[in-house]
Amino acid sequence: MPLGLSDNLFKRIVSALALLPVVLGLVYLGGWWFFALLAVGGWLMLKEWCALTGVRSTGLVQTQIGFVIALTAIATYLAAEHFATFALYLLATSFALVFVPPGKLAKRADIGSSSSNAYVGTAYVLLALLSLTWLRSVDDNGITVIWLFFAVWAMDVGGYFAGKGIGGPKLAPKLSPKKTWAGLIGGMVLAAVVSAAISMLFGLGTPFWLALAGAGVAVVAQMGDLYESAVKRALNAKDSGNLIPGHGGILDRVDGLVFAAPAVALVLISLQFSKTAN
Repeated sequence: MPLGLSDNLFKRIVSALALLPVVLGLVYLGGWWFFALLAVGGWLMLKEWCALTGVRSTGLVQTQIGFVIALTAIATYLAAEHFATFALYLLATSFALVFVPPGKLAKRADIGSSSSNAYVGTAYVLLALLSLTWLRSVDDNGITVIWLFFAVWAMDVGGYFAGKGIGGPKLAPKLSPKKTWAGLIGGMVLAAVVSAAISMLFGLGTPFWLALAGAGVAVVAQMGDLYESAVKRALNAKDSGNLIPGHGGILDRVDGLVFAAPAVALVLISLQFSKTAN
């Protein structure tokens, strides 16, 4: 294997390098280009969620996907008009629906007659899409979203190598046996370093505060990762899918982003409200 990398790691690197320019390019273009990225991503996420949780009603799945894409399109327009209050209400509603304990999800054998998992999946996907839609409206060139992506990716990379290289006590052995405290700290450090670098290169905030924010994003992203691990464990699944070589399914790659994006959006919206109040 090239450079002595494992087969899985090599596939992960190649897949990431292939997808990175496309994703960043659409983020930079913004507008309906960015909406297209979210629409395709949301469609894949929700279909994968339904396959993972055993939702078999094709009509229901199509309706849920249509609802997610339509609401994201509406939010794209409203976010461009900076309707922060609207965004806050949508995010709060999605948060309330998503935080269903994984153990409460209907088991795969029972899902044929139940739509509850489909509704949780809709909220789960919508939470990420609406957050990213609003965050893209914060600036003209998408640097806030690009920073968020890199902070989450840094958490994944730092966590992977620190966890492999250092090992040590497990972070949440019942949910994800391979994750360690060393991995979490390594991810936080790399996310902070990457965030400080982005601050200096693009003038986004100040290096210290953005580094601190990057470390915070890493923690929230890890929570998202553990949440999806809990879902898969509750449903006796190893991966959410096999869409991306070396990465598993799309949900396996964006689980941290699903939690980190709304967290960042809510912080920024709250700051906007506090400035307006003062």
